[in-house]
Order: sequence, then structure tokens, then C-alpha cells
Amino acid sequence: MRVGVIGAGPVGMALAAALKRGGGTELRWHVRNEVVRAQLLDSGIQVSFQDCDAEFDLQSFVPDDPDNISTEGLGATGKAKTALKLLEESKPDFSLSLNEEEIISDADDFVKAQADVNFSCTKADSLFAVRSQIASRLKGLCFFVVNGFWLHPGIDLGVMFGGGFNQGAKTSLIPKGRLILGRVKSPHAGFLTVEPEEGTGTLIYRLEEIEMLESLADQVDDDILRIEVQPDIYPTMLRKAALNCLVNPLAALSEHPNGALIMDEARPIVRKLSREIVDVLNAASFVQKNDEKFSAEALNEDFNRICRDTAGNFGSQLIDRLRGRKGEIRYLNGMLLGIAQRYGIPMPVNATICALLQIPIENSTTC
Repeated sequence: MRVGVIGAGPVGMALAAALKRGGGTELRWHVRNEVVRAQLLDSGIQVSFQDCDAEFDLQSFVPDDPDNISTEGLGATGKAKTALKLLEESKPDFSLSLNEEEIISDADDFVKAQADVNFSCTKADSLFAVRSQIASRLKGLCFFVVNGFWLHPGIDLGVMFGGGFNQGAKTSLIPKGRLILGRVKSPHAGFLTVEPEEGTGTLIYRLEEIEMLESLADQVDDDILRIEVQPDIYPTMLRKAALNCLVNPLAALSEHPNGALIMDEARPIVRKLSREIVDVLNAASFVQKNDEKFSAEALNEDFNRICRDTAGNFGSQLIDRLRGRKGEIRYLNGMLLGIAQRYGIPMPVNATICALLQIPIENSTTC
């Protein structure tokens, strides 16, 4: 089976590494950045696993000045800067060599490779460009793995739990991440469904598609990534988007690993932000009213579990801000704030966070 990957960020790196190390597929990887491509050809993917089992002391996450949040000079002397430096200097847990046939810089050449399954692992603001310029010409399945609040009819999505950050060809990954694949059965869009005698309908997959995805799941290295397939990815996508609206901006503001977000001092803002997110999801009919899986309490429990499991890890959004790159919070919190304004739902905490991060409000009609 030939598998295509578009993008060389943390998600693209994780997926390419899992496919290459699994050894059961032909990798075709579209890497536009010539510097990164040269590094990959020279030294391969260099993978360092983050330590998710280490004991941690909450006091080690106490900010130098918890009453002073500044968006200027982020990370210039902070721990996030140290994380990047450690990655640059560290000896990787393993390296995976690559050849010129596997790493493709030209989009037309990538299309000509005609992979059976493709994964677009770019930033949210590149989704439309990739969809129109590349994905529309691919014959195989194409999944968009995007940390954005997307509800586009007809798009197959991949939702990543895990990830990490990278510096050139070096990547720091959370081990045993999960990639959930599926099609969106959005309550805002009509789809061809199979209606069983009892229960709800499900989206149609051809048998050969299901068999191909099941085979793919068996051919990746599950120490790096596990692939699962769901017939309707909408609930998983929405849950991940809600969690990202909590973790990503707060981690970016804290300049600290995720463990800092479960300190007592952080709980009030987490609870208020959770309540705002849930109120908007309910008001805009993204979820069935009073769905316990999407309650503020359930969201807080998931948030605390994730931050404890990744207490010593730095989020990719924090690393993006450290480098001065545009992140995806505008397509998460910024978009959610735009939806809230449309429905007249106040989100003062979310609005303050977006202002601190200088995140523009995304018009919900464009997504």
C-alpha cells in the first residue's frame, strides 16, 4: 500500500515516522521546505519520545510571576525555550533514514505518485489550498488532520490525540498517540446514510475502503501512533476541538508545560472557560442539549486527565508562539468566539484570552 503525507510539522512527522518504522507501506511525503527536506535526506527523521510516566511536582510549574502575563518576548528566557534547546542537543531515541523517492518537494510529483491513502497534515489556514490544489487531484482517500474547528461536508477527517513539536528533522513526540479517522456526520449537513431498523444511520464506506484502512492500521508502528477508524467522526472531532480550546491557549499563555494548567490557581479560569465553550456548543446546536459527554464537568475531567498525562510536555501552540509563527487558535477559540457573537452568547473569558494572544475573531460563516 502506498501512503501519502502532506506536511512536515509535528503531526506529519509523527505519521511519517510511524509509517516508515512500521515497514508495511510505501511512503510518499510532500515536504515543501527545502531546508527540512535536505535535513531529512541527510539524517532522516530523528525521534525523541517525551517522558509521560515521570513523576512531577506541581510546585515546579509555579510561574516566576503568576500575576504578570505578558505577550511580549514570549519564551525568551522561559522553560519553553529550554525545551527547544534540549531537542536540538538531545540524542534521539531512534532515527529513520529516507530516500529521494520518499520525500517529494513538488506538488505535481506528489499527485503523480497516486497514493492509496493520503493525509494532509498542514495548518488549518492551509486546508482550502491543499484541498483545491492537491487533494482534488488525488485518486485515493484523503484525510485532513487539522486542529481546527471544522465542519465541512464531504471532508474525511483525522483527529490526533498526542503529537509534540519539531525542530527541522528532529521531532519530540508523545509515545503511543492516537489518530482517529472517519467522515463527518454533521447535524448541519445532509449525508447519504444507511438507516437501520433501530438506532441512527451511519455514513456509507465502500467495503474496499474499510479493508484498506483496517490494513493500514496494522502497518504502522503503534509505539509511535495507533490508527483507529470510526464511521462518524463528528463527536470525536467536536470533543477534541473543545479540549483544544482549553489546553492550547492556556498553555501558550503560561509558557510552562501542561502540568501548570492543573494547579489550584488555574482551576477557576479553566472552569469558566469550559462553561463558556459548552454554552456555545449547546446554543448553536452542535450537540444535543444536556449531553453529559459534552458537559462542562466532563470537559474538565478530560482536560485534567490530559494535562496530568502530559504534565512535563510542551504544547505545539506554545512552540509556535515562541517561534513567532501563526498557530491554530484563531480557528479554535477565535472561531468559537465568532459563533458566540452570532448567537448572542457572552464569552468574556474566551474573549480576554484571544485578546491576550492577539487572536482575531473568525467569522463562523466562512468555516
